[in-house]
This record gives sequence, C-alpha cells and structure tokens, in this order.
Amino acid sequence: MIKRVWTMAVLLSLALVWRTETVAAAPRPQDGCCEITSPRANAQLRGSVEIIGTARLGPEFQKYNVEYASAARPDVWTVIGDTQAEERTDARLETWHTAALPDGTYYLRLTVVKQDGNYAQTEPLPVQIANTQPEATPTPAETATPTPTIVMPTPTTAVVEQPTVLRVTPTATAEDEEPPTATPDTASGVSIPDLGTFARQFVFGAFVTTVLFLLLGVVFLLRRLV
Repeated sequence: MIKRVWTMAVLLSLALVWRTETVAAAPRPQDGCCEITSPRANAQLRGSVEIIGTARLGPEFQKYNVEYASAARPDVWTVIGDTQAEERTDARLETWHTAALPDGTYYLRLTVVKQDGNYAQTEPLPVQIANTQPEATPTPAETATPTPTIVMPTPTTAVVEQPTVLRVTPTATAEDEEPPTATPDTASGVSIPDLGTFARQFVFGAFVTTVLFLLLGVVFLLRRLV
C-alpha cells in the first residue's frame, strides 16, 4: 500500500515538472504574433500601398518578409522590398509598389522566421490591383427629408385708436336769436286790498304812533325835572 502511494506521488511530480517545462519553453502569447491588418481582404489597390501588421516572436525572432503571388501563378511568390531583421508591432511592414503590375487578383502573406529556421506564416490574403480602373465613387448616404414643422402664428391683438369726434354746437348769433316773447299780464288794473287787512294795518300803525308819543312825552318830562 505504501509503495503504491509513493509511486503515485512520483508520477504526479514528474507530470508537474513536465508541464512546467512545456509552459516555460512555449513563447508567451504576447511575444509571438504574425498578422497583416491592412489592406483588408479583397481590397482594391492602386499605386503604392503600405502593408500594416505585426511581425514578432520574442527571443526566437530572426527576420521577416512580405511576399505576393499572382492568382494566375499562386505557387510563385515574390518578396516585397528587403528581408527585415527588426520586429514590428502594428506598424508598416513594407510598401508595395503596384503600378508595374497588371490588374487582377493577387495574394499577400507574411513570413516570420525563428532562430532555428522554423517560421510562422499567415494565410494568403486576396487583394485586387486596379490601377487602370476608375476609382469607385462612394455613394452619398441618403439624407432624410426633414419633416416640415407647422408653426401656428401667435395672434396679436391690434390696438386701433378710435378717432376723437368733435361735436361742434352751433352758437346762435344775435341775428339768429329770436326776441323774447313778452308774458302777458293776466291781471289788468289796480288790485284793491282786502278791507280786513287794511283795518289791521291801520290799528297797528295807530298803536305804534301812540307808543312813540308816549315815549317822547316821558323824555321831555325827564328833561324838565333834571
């Protein structure tokens, strides 16, 4: 029983050591990358074209090159420019001058060579060379017709000044005035006072006269006594 346990422990230890060495020997994902990001597949190319991508293998990197082949002879590859001995990360790998090539379909590929001679390589990327063809005019995007907005006018109250009407009252002139109409006297002749009224007035006058004489007599009497 103890022997079997020791055997299993040794096997597990060997397995762990082997896995650790394998992981250490394999390049880290960030150290190894081989890709072309521009141009895109089936892109139309004219004149000088910059080929953008990443060629990197970390400590195992030796060199890289970019190649092209015609669709008519896909097994014949031609190196673009020179073989490069420096890594590139999302940068210009080469400039491809296509003016001397006939129009048609071509393939691009990137090859990154390791120190031991092994290499990593991208899949052939199809592109179209169209130097003699007119460049397609981009179709302008349709612009949506704006919907007219109906704006109701705000009613404005108009203030209208009423004209002042001057009423002129005609003034009658002396010529237009009619002479005043005399009111006829309804009583004709001299009115005779009432007899009773006359008697009362007479008695009152006699009484006043008698009082006055008496007062005068008293005044004269007082003067003589003094």
